[in-house]
Amino acid sequence: MSSVLVFLPMLSDISSENESKRWIPAGVYPVLRYGAGMTLLFFLLSIISGCAGNVILSDDSMRIRKTVDMVNDLKANYEQHDDHILTMFSAEYLSKPEMKNAILQDMEKFNTISLNIFIDRIVIDKDMGNVTVHWNGSWGDSIKTFREGGSAVIVIRYGDGLRVMDIKGESPFGITQRLFGNKE
Repeated sequence: MSSVLVFLPMLSDISSENESKRWIPAGVYPVLRYGAGMTLLFFLLSIISGCAGNVILSDDSMRIRKTVDMVNDLKANYEQHDDHILTMFSAEYLSKPEMKNAILQDMEKFNTISLNIFIDRIVIDKDMGNVTVHWNGSWGDSIKTFREGGSAVIVIRYGDGLRVMDIKGESPFGITQRLFGNKE
């Protein structure tokens, strides 16, 4: 195969002054030149496409991907007023004073919840992970729309399933407590 690749470019060096002694018929030379370019392009494409194999992710990469998916699921369940969000938190976190009620109260009080979560950093240490996030959102009821933002570290435990163990800083979940205190 390599002899063909070497031989075909050499055909371009045939001078036109020896046309009477040319061994290639007159109309065939442009076809050979075009065919050589197409052949070279075909081989290059097959080599390049052969290099694109399956990517094997490390354990840490898989944890990071699952962590990002979990944060996105938290956001989606919260915005859709889905009670499934409570299963994403650990029992220890939900047993904190009024935490479970605050999350449920948000979904009960506000007709629309729109939350943007930006992951700044993920740190994984054995079976625990810290996800540093910045967030902003809007919570609307029939009277008014409230806008808030903040930063938090979401502490996640890896194992059977990912669970939120704690949220340090300004949590976007349970915003009713933050807006209205314990009046609600």
